[in-house]
Amino acid sequence: MTINRKIIPQTESIKNLKFERFRSEQTIGGAPIFFHSGGTEPVIKLDLVFKAGYIEQNKTGISSFTASMLSEGTHNKSGKEILNALDFYGSYFQVKSGEDDTLATLYCLEKHLSNCLPLFIEAITESNFPEKALNTLKRNAIQKLKVNQKKNSYICRREFAKYTFGEDHPYGKSNSAENIESILRDELVEFHKNYILNNLKYAILSGNFSHETLSQISSQLNFKESEKSVESKRETTPIIQPGKYFIEKNDSVQAAIRIGKHGLNRNHRDFAAFQLLNLIFGGYFGSRLMKNIREEKGLTYGIYSSHEINKLGSTWYIETEINSKSKNIGIEEIYKEMSILRETKISNEEINIARNYLLGSILKSLDNTLSLSNRMKLNLDYNLEDNYLSNFIEKINNIDSDILLLTAQKYFTEEGLVEMVVGKN
Repeated sequence: MTINRKIIPQTESIKNLKFERFRSEQTIGGAPIFFHSGGTEPVIKLDLVFKAGYIEQNKTGISSFTASMLSEGTHNKSGKEILNALDFYGSYFQVKSGEDDTLATLYCLEKHLSNCLPLFIEAITESNFPEKALNTLKRNAIQKLKVNQKKNSYICRREFAKYTFGEDHPYGKSNSAENIESILRDELVEFHKNYILNNLKYAILSGNFSHETLSQISSQLNFKESEKSVESKRETTPIIQPGKYFIEKNDSVQAAIRIGKHGLNRNHRDFAAFQLLNLIFGGYFGSRLMKNIREEKGLTYGIYSSHEINKLGSTWYIETEINSKSKNIGIEEIYKEMSILRETKISNEEINIARNYLLGSILKSLDNTLSLSNRMKLNLDYNLEDNYLSNFIEKINNIDSDILLLTAQKYFTEEGLVEMVVGKN
């Protein structure tokens, strides 16, 4: 068959996308495991989600250091021995801590699970937090922090978070060399005991696997839910301090800029319209901010607006780096584009381009069985209904210029903005 490349392929709009919720059963420890088998390759992905994020720690860095130390060895094996043993079977695991939880993930072939799963569980449950490894980790973290503290972009993000959530909020706190140096092994052991061993929220199994494999995993996940919540001294009420802030760095060529405020949660009635409007404004390469400030005026290599959503609050912001001499022009153009959105309706052509991009991105994020687990985690973390995704797509398809204009007038205003600039005056 010969393909006539002069004929443009037909395209179809995404009208509906059904997400099949994973089934679930209980593990031996009592926590639920959600599972979905599919695909053609015999690869599995096992996610363990612990209630051990930044929002649980009483001291900055405890959550991330605990997560990092889980690959440093147990009472019976060194970290190198565990990693080499997993590598022998073409398997590996990673542990990441974030604002709201700690995620431990194992990737392996199903046929090697009986060899890999015990190693994975041993690393998570029996870590001995070797002092030598902790000291190396602390030195590396301090060195990395010193490098970052010289970057305008890092300072800008850190200060923006402080003024958006407050210095005592888990999302607004920043680390220091003194704080890193003060982290003790006993603090990590205690956090591990309270929030890893006794706080498995749930597990997710995805990939191509048999019922026997599911049973094997369920019978070995003996992590328990804590009977009593561990008291925390953390402050979880966001305290935003709107205003224009400038930090002078006279040796800077580029000025880092971040402008934003609190956003919307996923269940908010205006969330879909807000997401589409943000995409048009600055959420992808064809956005208005990119066309104006990058392509037409050449003030920056890249500029974007983002909507970050977490359990205790979300943030909507514009971020870029501009030559210090042109930073004021760039900021004026950002506010100008916001003003245009509030005053002028967006054309149907521009809406359709952004809509297709957004829906295509969603479709791409669900293109294989392993990636489905990310969507399932999203549903679980934010208590989303089974039909949330299909409803979201329906809302996106029904958004018109009138809805976007009202959304811009409601949310894309200068009221309540934190404007943070770091650079040369």
